Amino acid sequence: MYLSDILILGIILGGFLFYNISKAWQSIRIKRMLANAKKAEKDAIYLLKQHGYEIIGIQVKKNIVTYINGRAYPGYVKVDFIVKKNRKKYIVEVKTGQQTRATQSLVRRQLLEYFLVFNPYGVLLLDMERKKIQTIEFEWGNDKYSWTNLFIVGILGFFIGIVIWSLFG
Repeated sequence: MYLSDILILGIILGGFLFYNISKAWQSIRIKRMLANAKKAEKDAIYLLKQHGYEIIGIQVKKNIVTYINGRAYPGYVKVDFIVKKNRKKYIVEVKTGQQTRATQSLVRRQLLEYFLVFNPYGVLLLDMERKKIQTIEFEWGNDKYSWTNLFIVGILGFFIGIVIWSLFG
């Protein structure tokens, strides 16, 4: 056997060992992350109840269909919790580690997706590292109406209706 054959065999064996060790290490990391997430979700139940929220759903899925050029692509959106407080329904996302900040665009995008699909009163982001509940609200465009404006328009419409009725009725 030549030195070059031993070198090639060593490279192949080293690559095989490196691949298997890195795969095993990745599997261990994923298992740790999942265990941490499960513990955070259990702790989240306690934190939510402590703040007066009633748990009405855990790991709730809602089926959606996305149409691309007329072709249907089924899927789903799954939230960690649906809770209720003061007759208002909230979607809850539990986060640990680096993903706990609502200032991150991917986190905001995920929360907006939940808001649009589930149509709750609000969205809560639970930062389980700090044991903190953050209320997330969304606004887009200039379509924000206040109850005062709607009330004034309603009253105005009522009086215009009376005037029209008295003139033509």
